[in-house]
Amino acid sequence: MELKPKFGIDNLKFGMSQKEVSDILGQPDRIFQLDDFGDNEMVWEWNEKFLRLTFYHEENNRFGYLRTMHPDLTYNGQKILNLPPEVVKEKLFPELIQWDKNEFDFLTMYFNEKYWLNLNCEYGLVLDLEMGVPFKNDEDYDWPI
Repeated sequence: MELKPKFGIDNLKFGMSQKEVSDILGQPDRIFQLDDFGDNEMVWEWNEKFLRLTFYHEENNRFGYLRTMHPDLTYNGQKILNLPPEVVKEKLFPELIQWDKNEFDFLTMYFNEKYWLNLNCEYGLVLDLEMGVPFKNDEDYDWPI
C-alpha cells in the first residue's frame, strides 16, 4: 500500500464516495459510527488490509481520513512501519520540518499539519499511521478531487 499525502492511499483518493471506495476495495468487514464530537462519522474497516477509512458526514459522506497498520505500507517505495519515528520523519519525510509530539501513558504521537499525518508509536517504533485530507483554511478541506 502506497501512502500518498494530501491525496490518499493506493488508488483511493480523499473525497471519494462510499460507492467508489467499495467498488475498489469491496465491502468492508465492519462498519461502525463514531460520534466523538457529534459529527456522526462512518468508519469502514477491512481486516486483511489492516485499513480503516472514515467518511465525513458533514461533507456528503466523502472519504476523508484513514488509519492503517498494513505491514507493507510504503511512502516513495520505502516501508514506514516498525521503524523508529526519527528514521521515518528524517529519512522518509525529509520535506516535513514541523512535527508536534504528544505523549500518553504508552503511546507517542507525532503529528504533521501539512500532510495531516499522525505517526503512532509504541516501544520506540511507528506501529500505525493516520492521515486525513488537509485543510485549505480554518474551515475548508483541500479535497484532491
